[in-house]
This record gives sequence, C-alpha cells and structure tokens, in this order.
Amino acid sequence: MSASMDDTAKNRVRAKWYGINWQISVTSGWGVLGLNLALQAEQDGRIAAVPLVKTINAESVPAEYKPWMEKILGRERVIRDLFGNDPNARLECDFPVLHSLGNRLASIDAADRIVGKSNLAIIFFEDTFFPPITKEIARRFDLILGGSTWNSDMLRRRGLQNVDTLIQGVDLGLFRPIRPKGTAQTPFFIFSGGKIEYRKGQDIVVAAFRKFRERHKEAVLFTAWHNHWPKSIEGIDHKGHVNGSPSVGEDGQLDITNWLEANGVPKSASYNLGVTPNSFMPAVYAQADVAVFTNRCEGGTNMAAMECLACGVPTILSNNTGHLDIIDEQHCYPLMDQGSVDLVYPYKGTDEWGESSVDEVVDALERVYRDRKEAEAKGEAGTRFMQDWTWRRRHLELVDFLKRFVDI
Repeated sequence: MSASMDDTAKNRVRAKWYGINWQISVTSGWGVLGLNLALQAEQDGRIAAVPLVKTINAESVPAEYKPWMEKILGRERVIRDLFGNDPNARLECDFPVLHSLGNRLASIDAADRIVGKSNLAIIFFEDTFFPPITKEIARRFDLILGGSTWNSDMLRRRGLQNVDTLIQGVDLGLFRPIRPKGTAQTPFFIFSGGKIEYRKGQDIVVAAFRKFRERHKEAVLFTAWHNHWPKSIEGIDHKGHVNGSPSVGEDGQLDITNWLEANGVPKSASYNLGVTPNSFMPAVYAQADVAVFTNRCEGGTNMAAMECLACGVPTILSNNTGHLDIIDEQHCYPLMDQGSVDLVYPYKGTDEWGESSVDEVVDALERVYRDRKEAEAKGEAGTRFMQDWTWRRRHLELVDFLKRFVDI
C-alpha cells in the first residue's frame, strides 16, 4: 500500500513482530541468514519475524523446521496481501524492520520503500571506498550491524557512530562431524566453496590445485562455486592464474567443469556441485579431506568456512578481513602471506584485502596430506571452537539490539 497500514491491517499484525527485509532462501548467504534468524525467533516466542520479501525454496527447508516455517510464511502472506499486485508499493510498518546493506551502504532489497517504526540494518561489505553520501545514508538507520569485526571497525573509522556487530551463526544440529575418525580415502578431496568471483579467490585455488596435483594424481577438487550473478565473475582471470571465466549453460548453471579443464584441471580431477540447498552441505563436507578458502576479502565471517570448521574439516583460511574473527592456528591453517590486492571492477577500494600466495596454499595442502593426525586434531579443535557460534546466540544478540527500540 502507498502509505501506512490501515486499521484493519494493524489488527491483523501483532505488536511484537520485526520485519526481515531481504529474501529468505536456502541457497544464498543472505537467504540462510534470514531463514535462521526467523526460525530462532519462532522458537523463542518473544518476538516473531515476518519476511517482507517473498521467500523462495521454502520446500527445501529440513522437515523438522517446516512447522515453524509455515507460521513464518503465514505472516509473510499477511504482508503480501498489503502489497497487492504492486511490486513497487511503499509500506510503512508499525514494528521494527531489519534491512540488508552491501557495498557503499546500498540496500540489497527494498529499504527505500519499506520502512519500519525503527530501522536496523545488517551490512556485509567488501569495497572500502565510501562516497561522501555514506554518512547521510547511515542516518536513515537507527543502528547498523556489521557482519564482522572488520566491517564494524571499518565503518567506525569512516566516522559512523550508530554501529555494532552481529556475526553469523551455524546450525550445529546440521553442521557437525559425521565422518568417522581416522578415515583415509582415495581420492584426496579438496573442497572449495563460495560464489566464484575475483574477491573470493577461486583463481588462486585453481593455481594451487594444479601444482598440488602434479605430485598427487589422486587429488580431486570438489567445488560449490555457483554464482547467481554471472557478471560478477568478470575479473577472475585478472592475476593470470586462470584464463577466462565459466560460461552459463542452457540450464542456468555455470559450466565449471569445462572451464577447469581449459585451465589445466582434467574432468576426472574435479566435481562441481552447482546450486545446492544449505541443508545438503553436511554430507558434502563429510567427503572433504581439507577445505580451502583463499578469499581476498570477506565482509562477513564466511558462512561456508564456519560450516566446515563446525563439521571438523581441516580448513585453510586467508588471514584477512572477516576471516580474522574465525582464524586461530590452533583450529585452522592460516595463510599468513597476504599481499596487496589490485583493484578490479566493480571495486574502488581494497584496503586491508589480502592476496594469498599460491605456494603457501600448496604448502598447507601438503601439510594436511602428509600429517593426517595433525589435520584431524585441527578439525576437532575447529568443531570445539564453533560450539559457541550458534544461531540461537545470534538471535539473542539481535533481541538485545531490538530491545533498544521495542518492548520485548
């Protein structure tokens, strides 16, 4: 509707709601974040989450969550009725709204036309260029929550005051060790996840894997690299580790396998998962001997890396930006050689990004390969570390933030 809710609509809306103003799903980082915050609110019962953007993939939610999901979707339908058939309708909500922000504080979804009684935002950004209008945009929000300590600190250094931190969680019921201890297997599976793009550094992974496989022909690169925004892959070949970028097939999937083959990785040495619901990933991680994340920058703490740690997978991590919240030599393999990073479109600022060394990645892979006992011990330590990183804890932290604006 074009203005605020009418009296009839208000009567249908409980006072203790908060809106999630981005798309909930099971196949994207933002989607999984929204899903888990909504599910935790449902279990808590003090304040209920209502999706303000149409949910997708709800049928792929694990069966044990479906009763809660039905209640969440019921509230979503109330909101959809208010919008009617107008996708550009403006809605003023009589409850707090949690928005999504990215680079340069740009809204991920409809922050311009959906506003709450109070307005909070979660932000994940990588571009460290902030235009002069940044402070003006920030004033639209009562509170901005950085998705990592690095994000929050960077915002404060840019002069923003209404900043705190809300880090992602992990569903420890799903993400837990399920592979028997001491399991040696052939082939040697190397997992790499995250949407393929220059920022996430999959070109470094490919270069390191080629070198590693020269000595270990049984190695297989196991990838979950689908990118819903193919244009953002441009620049993946900037450093010269790879040539070109994956094409998009008629089915909408990226042709990772043929692209890898063109870059020196035989089809027999790679396997790409494509689009995979988050709840299917524990079975994937159980196959991995090691996970590697050579990300040049992470605005958040890297959900896939956190899940690997929780599952006990020995994990190699670039020592920069959002990864700093989850890195410790006791429970992972930090890549300490972090060089300066070139600017590649669309980024205008790469302050504090890190360029991982291909040789250091190869050395870390060799270390995991040759010392399985150490790798298993690091995997177990990673699982212990993640025990306090639950979605329940993150929900309770969010409730504390919401209490500043609504009586809960």
